[in-house]
Amino acid sequence: MATVTTVEAIRLEPLSLEAVRPLIGPQTEACLSLYQPTHRNVPGNTVDRLAFRHLAESLEEALTGSHSRDEVEEWLRPFHLLADDPHFWEHVRDGLAVLATGGRAHVFLLPQTVPPLAVVTMRFHTLPLVRLTLAIERFNVLTLTSRSAGVLEGVYAGANAVPSRLEPVPLGNGSATQGLMQRSEAITAEIVQPHRVQHGMGPTGRGDPRAVHGGFRSKQDDIDSDTEIFFRHVDELVQQNVSRHTELPLVLVALPELAAVFRGLSKNRMLLDDCVPHDPHLLSEDDLAARVTPIFDAARRRRIAHAVQLFEQARDRGLASSDLAHVARAAVAGKVATLLIEADRFEAGRLDRRTGAIEIDGGHPRDLSRTGDEPALQSEDLYGAVAEEVLLHGGGILSLDRKAMPTASGIAAIYRYR
Repeated sequence: MATVTTVEAIRLEPLSLEAVRPLIGPQTEACLSLYQPTHRNVPGNTVDRLAFRHLAESLEEALTGSHSRDEVEEWLRPFHLLADDPHFWEHVRDGLAVLATGGRAHVFLLPQTVPPLAVVTMRFHTLPLVRLTLAIERFNVLTLTSRSAGVLEGVYAGANAVPSRLEPVPLGNGSATQGLMQRSEAITAEIVQPHRVQHGMGPTGRGDPRAVHGGFRSKQDDIDSDTEIFFRHVDELVQQNVSRHTELPLVLVALPELAAVFRGLSKNRMLLDDCVPHDPHLLSEDDLAARVTPIFDAARRRRIAHAVQLFEQARDRGLASSDLAHVARAAVAGKVATLLIEADRFEAGRLDRRTGAIEIDGGHPRDLSRTGDEPALQSEDLYGAVAEEVLLHGGGILSLDRKAMPTASGIAAIYRYR
């Protein structure tokens, strides 16, 4: 991607909520938002550039007449640069998002397809990105044996998606191997020898039966005890250097007997109940990812079911709503704790950010990627506007499939207790 990322007007962004959050909110100039499904391979990607040009032309149609030609050219410059860069189109993925203002653009290569859309307002249309970051979640994997431990990070892109590649995560323990810690780093070689004079002190002193003071326990007992010491060290290191910073769910991969020992002593609240009961050293990368993904998928479905249950309970007490107008007012007032929103739901209109009042246009986004001879949409997505307000006020959002939504309106809000 060097051809594109070296262009000052274009910034290629990783898809994450951290990257999207700064784009939420009003801007000082017109905001151009373009979304497009793309193709990774030929022959599909041969039509992507033409579709992109049509969407860019629709943005130009929307700007022409209300802005000077120089302004229009400046705002469209990143789109022209992308359209003229063949190297860029050889490396696209399943979807593309370009958010531009003032002649500078944020570009996101998306791992899932998106409907074609072109919007010109005073805010970026960020909801598709927010929905993707919520649906495409990250998780950590702890691979554990009695001799080594490693942490990996994966991306969940839906139950039907191909399991993602798991990438090593540095543990910050000074190990030469990124993300991998050896038992010897926590326990010296002498510690596992049966002839040592003192193994440790029990909680009641030297008389504690769990303490060893002369090598009376077997070598196997020493190894088991030292494995527990190693596991405690691993648990502390993963908590401090990984889970505390990422707050990502943690899936354990270990033989059943080792998993039971580790789970019994772990204090990591991000550790999921289910695990992969196999020796991680005997699993290929692809096999490991394939075994881990269903566990995370099940955990996510339980989390969604719990959120739906909380919504239904809150609605019975008058602390939740599925009415878009009511939810909009609550979102602007900062009263929404959790928002459940239907994936790909779109309602053109306007949201008054001061009062929460909404105005529905009743129109639907047109597919402008075929001709580009109509102006881009100039009203915002009401669902996106409400989601932005919830995020700006510190609320949480879950993006659900239509079948999983507890309401027909495509929106469900749980209010804060205030």
